[in-house]
Amino acid sequence: MEFKDFKEKLFEEAKNEGLTEFEIYFSNKESLSISIYKEEVEKYNLNKSFGISFRAKVDEKMGYSYTEIIDEDAIKMLVENAKASALSIENDDMQFIYKGDKKYSEVKSYYKELENIDAKKLIDLAIDMEKECKNCSDKVVNFIGCGISYVNVKYGLMNSKGLELTDKSNLLTAYVAPVIEIDSRKYDGFGYDTAKSIEEIDPKKIAKQGIDEAMEKVGAKSIKSNKYKTIIKNEAMVSLLQAFWSVFDADSAQKGISLLKDKEGEMIASDKITLVDNPLMEDGLASVGFDDEGVATFKKSIIEKGKLITLLHNLKTANKAGIKSTGNGFKGSYASPVSVGPTNFYLENGEKDFKELLDEVNNGVVISEFSGLHAGANSITGEFSLAAKGFMIEEGKQTFPIEQITVSGNFFKLLKDIEEVCSDIKFPMSSFGSPSVLIKELSIAGE
Repeated sequence: MEFKDFKEKLFEEAKNEGLTEFEIYFSNKESLSISIYKEEVEKYNLNKSFGISFRAKVDEKMGYSYTEIIDEDAIKMLVENAKASALSIENDDMQFIYKGDKKYSEVKSYYKELENIDAKKLIDLAIDMEKECKNCSDKVVNFIGCGISYVNVKYGLMNSKGLELTDKSNLLTAYVAPVIEIDSRKYDGFGYDTAKSIEEIDPKKIAKQGIDEAMEKVGAKSIKSNKYKTIIKNEAMVSLLQAFWSVFDADSAQKGISLLKDKEGEMIASDKITLVDNPLMEDGLASVGFDDEGVATFKKSIIEKGKLITLLHNLKTANKAGIKSTGNGFKGSYASPVSVGPTNFYLENGEKDFKELLDEVNNGVVISEFSGLHAGANSITGEFSLAAKGFMIEEGKQTFPIEQITVSGNFFKLLKDIEEVCSDIKFPMSSFGSPSVLIKELSIAGE
């Protein structure tokens, strides 16, 4: 059955069953993932998935159902399951089928240059990344990983209020993680890139990035436990934002599991900090003109010069707060209910370059990498205790690499203790971005 016919029959069945507010959401995804090991294809995965979710209001409750098959049997099943799902809900949260907005921004997230890519070309590029690593250094002994992947998604929603929205996006990503050995010690690095065409993937550049990162770690050692003036490098700061973004989720705040509940209008960070959620960012990995409830998206400051302006809202949380949705109602997948999620989520650039930050620190520490974020970061309290790697700063210069250290602190305090923001924003294969930031001090446990 064609999707258009399925949708029309589904809507007719819903009306026959007495439903007046309902919606269909679909996702059609194709992905190709290729992994290389020792210049041979280790894994080749081509996946195609199609799914539909249906939701409907029954006695002011929202019921969900979903299917991967579109036929006559699925139509009745979707309506019946959505009704049953609604009747099992015990909370009194108001839910909405949205009528739509007058205007939606156009967002470019699909590139024709990525259509009909020759898989052999992708394999050759991935193999070249391994080869270029070995050309770049004779110290390469292994690879943690090497791969290239392509994703193409078409999605959209239609509802009983006449709203019909569709969009599509695609993306090409490549990475290599070489391991080098020097003086019987091994060090790893990571090189990556995202691209809008296959010609943008440069194996030599990606390989050099991975080798350079590994070489920077050679000779790393621990340092004495103390409180240090600290620069958190851009990619490390991104990992913190990923771990703690949910403190800006209005649903978490309304449930009392975010310390930012009712803090709008208050200074919660250094006046150097502006935190943005920007779904309209050019070439952003999460750029989108509408959210999964059909609300038009827009750029908004979450924190502006230290002041909390807004949390992220979907229709349900916005109604509770008596405000308009921020356009952040998203599904984890077509089969998931709508929750709150970020789009392109980043700290805005400052004006100083990295050398100026080093000069201001004079003596301290650069943190370039955090690990253990899933276990060592508590988004409710803001506390974190994380294994880390980085570099020593001595007399304004980045000197020897450091490892086997643990950095402890509190995310909310860290935001207030940011003294400077660099101009080196990065989005490391992610919709989260950050420049490097200078922190007043952090507790570091080492020797």
